[in-house]
Amino acid sequence: MDLIQFFGRFHVLVLHLPIGILLLAALLEIHCAFFNKERTKLFNLVWFWGAFSAISACILGYMLSTGGGYSEVAVFIHMAFGISVASIAVICTLFFTYKKTANKFLIIGLASLQLFLLFSTGHYGANMTHGETYLVEHAPNFVRTLAGFEPYQTPRPPITKIEDADIYLDLVKPIFKGNCVSCHNDAKAKGKLNLANIEDIIKGGKTASTWGDGKLNNSELYRRITLDEHHKEFMPAEGKTALSENQVKTLAWWIKSGLPVSGNITTSTLNTADKKIIAQQLGLVAADNTWPLPKHPSIPEEIIVDLQQQGFLVKTIAKDVNYLDVDYSSNLQAIPDQAIAALLEAKKYIAYLNLVNSQITTEQLSSIGQLENLLRLRLNKTPIDDAGLAALQTLTNLQYLNLYSTKITDASSSVLLNISQLKQLYVGQTALTQGAITEISAIKPDLKIFGLSNKIPDFQAATEKVLKNQAKKATL
Repeated sequence: MDLIQFFGRFHVLVLHLPIGILLLAALLEIHCAFFNKERTKLFNLVWFWGAFSAISACILGYMLSTGGGYSEVAVFIHMAFGISVASIAVICTLFFTYKKTANKFLIIGLASLQLFLLFSTGHYGANMTHGETYLVEHAPNFVRTLAGFEPYQTPRPPITKIEDADIYLDLVKPIFKGNCVSCHNDAKAKGKLNLANIEDIIKGGKTASTWGDGKLNNSELYRRITLDEHHKEFMPAEGKTALSENQVKTLAWWIKSGLPVSGNITTSTLNTADKKIIAQQLGLVAADNTWPLPKHPSIPEEIIVDLQQQGFLVKTIAKDVNYLDVDYSSNLQAIPDQAIAALLEAKKYIAYLNLVNSQITTEQLSSIGQLENLLRLRLNKTPIDDAGLAALQTLTNLQYLNLYSTKITDASSSVLLNISQLKQLYVGQTALTQGAITEISAIKPDLKIFGLSNKIPDFQAATEKVLKNQAKKATL
């Protein structure tokens, strides 16, 4: 247990207070001074709480920085601006509280300085969290140039055959950029691992075995991206989308090949399986797990707005896949019936649904069973029991189901068998026994079950036992 890091992580919550309070205080002062309006003593109270929250954010930010994982230069710049914000806030609090009269240009100057420092601190904080190019990632070239960044490079030509693909630029870099560099970049290198450029990639992180010298069993990165997603060391962390199966296999090939970072792919050195993996990653052939649902041309905006108003976090699955990933887990409270009704209105578009900690009821689960396009459903840490689970048998497209820390028992075995497309099941900390899992696995050997021991002894014997039981029941 690390109390400094525990409190330090509240920095990301508290920092929003001085941003809002000091922004309001500075704008009010500028408005009153510019238009010769009478200011009230209430402004002094706003400045006081702005200064107090800024000082608190500085202290918590320093505590967070002691955990490492950030560029020392980036931390210094962000900290310097943060302390400047707090200092000017204190000066403004004292000045406006005890100075009875003041030149309006002085007032506007102090308030403007506060705004400048506030925006600068936020900018450098965002750089640490999201990378230096986050704000200008989609900006026009003239904006990027004004901000001191290189203009966009001419897009690489479409790859039409494997031999034309550059190993790093076309195969490896897109995986890291899309999944990893938000936490492993020049300003924020978690575990001292920077995946934003070739030189630092080869260097690896603080663990000497980042890449394992070409051996997957020795590679720390490969171990982490293949852990169970509930494991505290699983990567990508912080709830980010896990790498696809094909992305994992692509990185595995790259690691085994010795991390080549230049040159085109030579197909003569590839076996049939590796060729297929690379061709799928480059989009030259369809992946084994292509999107299984019919595509929608678009999602009505009112559907998304209605879900957001009910407290859901909503995002689309992918750029060209008009289905929704809907998340209620951050609410940490019972899900109301109005929210369930919003889900039903959007059922045609919902593919992923996260109801962790939602306290969903058995009656509400009957509505969830009507989401015919649902592919992934997370019900971990909810009071769901066998009766509630029975309502999910109608989810004919469901492939992933998380029942971790729920009240299901062996009585749910038949229900789980009836979910025809189920491929991944999480049942840790439930009353489902190893014996029940053995029977389920015997009938559905392709179903991956996590949470209890995944080593099912003697599948053939287990299968024969299940068949005998079924035959016995049939003769009764």
